Amino acid sequence: MTKLAFVYITRKYLKNFTILLIGLSLAVVMIDFLQHINSLTGGVNRKILYLFYRWESMLTLVYPLVIVFALIMTQMAMIAQNTLVALFSFGYSRGELFRPFLISSVAIYLFFLALQCTPFSYSKERADAILHEKSEELQMERLFFKYNDDFVYVEKLDPVRKILYNAMIFVVTDAKVKKIISFPRAEFRENEWVASDVETRSKIFENGKLSGFRTSKKEKMSILEGYKPKVVKLIYEGHSLTLPDAVNALLLLQKQKLDTNKIKSILYNKVLMPLSAIALLVIFFFKIPPYQRFMRRELVWAATLGVTLSLWGVLHALFWLGSSAVLSPDFAQPPLILLLLLYAIHIGFKEAYSKQKY
Repeated sequence: MTKLAFVYITRKYLKNFTILLIGLSLAVVMIDFLQHINSLTGGVNRKILYLFYRWESMLTLVYPLVIVFALIMTQMAMIAQNTLVALFSFGYSRGELFRPFLISSVAIYLFFLALQCTPFSYSKERADAILHEKSEELQMERLFFKYNDDFVYVEKLDPVRKILYNAMIFVVTDAKVKKIISFPRAEFRENEWVASDVETRSKIFENGKLSGFRTSKKEKMSILEGYKPKVVKLIYEGHSLTLPDAVNALLLLQKQKLDTNKIKSILYNKVLMPLSAIALLVIFFFKIPPYQRFMRRELVWAATLGVTLSLWGVLHALFWLGSSAVLSPDFAQPPLILLLLLYAIHIGFKEAYSKQKY
């Protein structure tokens, strides 16, 4: 394929993608804004921030849909204008004409995947915080979670300043509490928490019976290695995470032998779910007749849009079922996406083989 033809198709596709992405996301955001306008207090700046954060979160939600919608829009326009027929007459195969769509969609997918590694991932929480008149990072109170074989109680966690207040660690051996470590404050540094003014109360046993306690104090102590503030927040509130934080959370929860359904569902939804849009891209491009006289445009529009929206809805339903442990996350979204990808690969190889044979 010549550079001119590649740039021509890519430009048309990306133009339609940009128009649809901005239009669809803004339409949904405006509907949301009108629903909550009475709940949004404060000045104009607060409302603008809410709109901006809500729009950011909506971009991540709808871009897989727009990847497919932009292909349908571009392909149907090229068929109606006989552009595909003209390109075929120059000797281009359908596989060659599909290449700009595939490369563009993969680049879009990688771009949004990169955004998921930045604070862009927290836009939904920021919008919700403005809506409910709270700070962007909510302080959490009265937390109780497992750390290795021990248990931890935290009176308050401040994820912004990365500080724990009034915490206690119950050290457990052979299903019995052997000692209690308490401290009024701990700060997160690098990959661990550094507690100040630590008091340790150890049980003293004689002949297998509790005879008293031994108390010791330390100015500083390193505790809770690997428990990042965002990980603790995820365990209790299920808020969004960047991809690096999500991977770290998964590794930590697996190490602690805790439930990983929610974090697995989040990762599958961020990484695998958009691949279904690329699979539909392949299927629709090669299944839609390239000649106008062989198809009914209204029927094609209805079928492609209906299939895309239905699949998108099913995948999001499977995401919620997986995150709530109704289904195992490994058997929620991944099998359906894998089947779509395999079918798309089959169609792509079939097209390439038929062209080579011809």
